[in-house]
Amino acid sequence: MKRRLIIGDIHAHFDAMKSVLEKAGFNPETDILYSVGDFCDRGDKPVETLEYLMGLGDSFRPVLGNHDAWLEYWLHTGTPDWNWTLRNGGNITLEKLSAQSSEWLEKLKDWFGNIPLIRVEEKDIIVHGGIPDGITEAQLCCIASEKRPVPIYMLESEFIDLVNMNIDMKEYEMLEEFYWNRDYILSALRSVYRENPMRRTRLREPFNTERTIWVGHSQLASGKPFLSSTYHLAAIDTGIGSGRGPITVVDMDTKEYWQGSDQ
Repeated sequence: MKRRLIIGDIHAHFDAMKSVLEKAGFNPETDILYSVGDFCDRGDKPVETLEYLMGLGDSFRPVLGNHDAWLEYWLHTGTPDWNWTLRNGGNITLEKLSAQSSEWLEKLKDWFGNIPLIRVEEKDIIVHGGIPDGITEAQLCCIASEKRPVPIYMLESEFIDLVNMNIDMKEYEMLEEFYWNRDYILSALRSVYRENPMRRTRLREPFNTERTIWVGHSQLASGKPFLSSTYHLAAIDTGIGSGRGPITVVDMDTKEYWQGSDQ
């Protein structure tokens, strides 16, 4: 049986990624590496990071993060979202990727097109941000089984006619929640710490599932993975994107974890 590992937000910290994978003893021949998304931005090696991840083939099984959606938007339109480049580190990714060949960028665009918003496995749910409120596990399974619209554009950057893409606006907004929504993890944190350590939010009830829900997106101030049995949650963005924490890899079955940084 293959070992199942999952890596937190990477943010183009290639050296830290390779370091933590080495600590975990990751072998693409015998292991599967899942990812909660956000491969690029902020770190200085997006090309090396993407080359490595694309080279893993079916041994690498990611979901789409919000930073990945920004990058995909640029790949399809040639127009970078200002929120991506000016506020979220996308300027580094844009500079490095703009120097690549058109053939390489087409390959990258095709690769992104096959990354789902959510994965539902036998024992696990993998998503970048969180679970939209009011959705059922059966609906999650249905969404996970369908090919997502390519690309999911950011609402702040609407240049296109969604009607022409046959995307219902209500459905579109719900799909974006998979990589933007933080309410679920904030509710889990609030249930443990009483005071919400990030921002005020309406307290969500635990999702009705026996699966473990793996998320990234929300950087954990502790620099350690956050587990909540009540919320069936495992949060693993430990802060490499901000430079205030390491990158984390977790064994999905044993919950053993390893961490690495650029230093």
